[in-house]
Amino acid sequence: MSNKKQDLFGLNNDSEEEDISLDEEEEQEDSRFSKTRLQKQSLSDDDDDDSDSDQEEEETGTEKKIDEKEEEEEEEETNIEEGLEGEGYDAPKDLSEFGESRKRVRTKKVKSLSPEELEKFEKARKKTGVCYLSSVPLFMKPSRVRSLLEKHAEIGRIYLVPEDAKVTARRKKYTKNRRMNFVEGWVEFKDKKVAKALAEHLNMKNIGGKRQSKYYHDMWNIKYLPKFKWHHLTEHMAHENQARQHRLRTELEQSKRENKTYIQNVERAKMLQNMEQKKRKREGEPAVPAKQRISRTFEQRGKVEREVDPSKSGKQSFDKMDNNLKGVLGSIFSKK
Repeated sequence: MSNKKQDLFGLNNDSEEEDISLDEEEEQEDSRFSKTRLQKQSLSDDDDDDSDSDQEEEETGTEKKIDEKEEEEEEEETNIEEGLEGEGYDAPKDLSEFGESRKRVRTKKVKSLSPEELEKFEKARKKTGVCYLSSVPLFMKPSRVRSLLEKHAEIGRIYLVPEDAKVTARRKKYTKNRRMNFVEGWVEFKDKKVAKALAEHLNMKNIGGKRQSKYYHDMWNIKYLPKFKWHHLTEHMAHENQARQHRLRTELEQSKRENKTYIQNVERAKMLQNMEQKKRKREGEPAVPAKQRISRTFEQRGKVEREVDPSKSGKQSFDKMDNNLKGVLGSIFSKK
């Protein structure tokens, strides 16, 4: 006899084997919580953590780049606030000898100076001198001014004021010359005594150099400014920029107010016109065009006749006068 049992229909009964197979499947399902499976899951989780950390590093790298860009924009804004940045500005990289402690650093942290360094910078600043160029030769750049003046003394910063934007636009429109032209400028010297002596020596003298140079026959118009430092110039330029911005803001506000009042008046006129048309329709009167409509009427005074009518001849008016008046006029205008 086989171990298998037959059912009522004479078929083999495999219920026990099915029970055994079900138990084996349950054990297989429980095998997902085994050590090897858990180790594999931990490794996959570590890989996911590594990928997340890589993503976080990329995000931090992008944030750093954004911060650097923002810091560069802030530096540009500070330079623009000073009012001395642009094509007309030229300065050496190291300005510590000229009493300038500001360094262009990308980091946000600024190190505080020691008292000795502060004294050193104050002495260097007091020692500097500034000269004023009342006129700059045509199309001369700040680098060219530096190369010409460096032969005589140590130079710090140079700032040349560009000409009016309307003049440059007109010149670029009607001529082929698109170079930048400067009107006036300031030059910073390391030693104010040297700056004063150099200004007295070079003033109203030819620039010189090679005879082939186009600036050979041009003349220096330079003057030393006593008790004037570079920070005075930056403050003045910043004040001018603020005043210009304030003036532009007031003009824009005024134009907005004028436009607003104009629009309100137009709307009010349309409303009154519509009200009048509706009133005329109710009363049954024909609509009158705007050109023929008379808004106001004035009472005219009657014509007054004068004693002396200017339209009549002088003899008739003279005859109407009194005899006493005629005698007085005769004594005044009579020929002696």
